Amino acid sequence: MKQALWLIAVLLFITTLLYGGCGGPKAIQPLTDDEEKTMIDIALAHPDVSKWLDTEDPYSTEVGWSAVGWNDSEATGWAYLEYEEIADGKLPTDRVFPSDKVTINPDVHIRVGEPARLHLHIAIDREKMEVVAVQLMPGRPSAGPEPPENAE
Repeated sequence: MKQALWLIAVLLFITTLLYGGCGGPKAIQPLTDDEEKTMIDIALAHPDVSKWLDTEDPYSTEVGWSAVGWNDSEATGWAYLEYEEIADGKLPTDRVFPSDKVTINPDVHIRVGEPARLHLHIAIDREKMEVVAVQLMPGRPSAGPEPPENAE
């Protein structure tokens, strides 16, 4: 119950931040094809990323968005958004971002292995065209639970 009230309060606060003030929030501009290609190249070349791609495993890339919630200078939450989720230039209203301030950056999502054994999310500063964060997330096990060794 307490969590539900907290989530409602946070949602109301973020809605107020996004739609309050003079003229409402600044729209997030779509990426050009050149920007997407450049961001993928920057992400693949980053040392914290390239070390995971040194294997023979295939990988795939896609560009989306990362939303990071901030409380002063401390990141309080992170969410990956599909590119189309903010195609209209606004944050989706069905998500809650738990903080006073939310920053949106283009995000290069790299899946390594087939099936994917790990996921890398690389947030890119659009103005400076540089990596601002790299997040590594292991993939889900693909084979399912293992039977006990003595099972027949």
